[in-house]
Formats: sequence, C-alpha cells, structure tokens
Amino acid sequence: MSDTYRNLGADDSALIGQIIANAFADDPVNLWTFNGTAAMRPAFTAMAKYLFLRHGFGHVSDSGLAGTLWLPPGATKNYGAKGNLALASAILSHGGLKALRRGMVLDANLMAKHPSCPHYYLFAIGVDPSLQGAGVGSTLMKMALQEVDSARMPAFLENSKPRNTPFYERHGFRVTEEIIPAHGCPPMWLMWRDAR
Repeated sequence: MSDTYRNLGADDSALIGQIIANAFADDPVNLWTFNGTAAMRPAFTAMAKYLFLRHGFGHVSDSGLAGTLWLPPGATKNYGAKGNLALASAILSHGGLKALRRGMVLDANLMAKHPSCPHYYLFAIGVDPSLQGAGVGSTLMKMALQEVDSARMPAFLENSKPRNTPFYERHGFRVTEEIIPAHGCPPMWLMWRDAR
C-alpha cells in the first residue's frame, strides 16, 4: 500500500488515540494495565491531547492507519491538572478502578527507569494490524530519527512486545534491561539508541 505521511497537528489527538489503540489491542502490557481494550482509545487520546501534541511531536499516515508519538529532550511527562483529570476519568470510566491503580503504578515505575541524560522518548509507534510488516512502521521511524540524528541526541523507548525487538534493533536500538514494571504485569524491555 502506498501512503503519504505528515506531522501530527494539535487537533489530531482523537486520530492518534484511535491508531495507537488499534495497534496495541493485542499488547500484553496494555491489556493488563487497562483491564482490556475499552479504555485504550480514550486514554491514548487524552495522553496525546494533554501531553504529546502540546510538548512533543509525531507523524501520521494520510490513511489514518499508522502514527507515532514522541517527546523531545527536556519535555517532562506531565499532563497538568486538567490532563491528569481527563486521563484518570477516561481510564476509570472504561477500565475501572483496577485499571486506574495499575496505570498509576506502572507509570510511576517506568518513569523511575527513564534515563537521566537528555534523550528523545518514543512513547508509541502504532500501525494498524492490516498494515503491519509492510514497511509503514519503518517509514515513520525513519522520519522521527532524522530529527533525532540532526540533533545528535540519543533515543529511548519501552518495548512491551518481544516480537517487536528486531524491528527496533534494525533502527539502532538495543535492549538495556528487561523489567517487570509492576506486580503481575507482563515484562517490558527498555531500549536505547546512542546519539549519531
């Protein structure tokens, strides 16, 4: 499939929220955290609206089936009071109290594992299952890595699907640690890409 790509805009939170929810519908960590799939779309939409599209950047395919969310160096993972309320409400309404508790513990533990030196942070790269394996993810990754490399900065991500490890490795990331980010949660792999 031939597609074109563009930068995400401030009004694209619902679009990227849906893309990531579709792509992560079979993700073991997200299924555990959100207590199923119902909370994924509203939660990812709130995250995009209140953090990533305000303080970060991303790209999306014109088909609306693939996209990414990144934070640049210096941007903190802080949703603000309104964003925290919107995110908590979305998770509680669609995933229940268990999902809200799990999400808070998971986020706190993952934040404690973030490298202290300045870096670009890949929060999510999502490709609709119908397009996975067609090179769409690689195109999106290369678009972002152009900015990362032009800034001569490292990059960091948390991988929640072991089958995606080779994909990230092809783009220069390496596993630095396997973690269990919360009691009962499936494992995750912290991955780092040195500055180039």
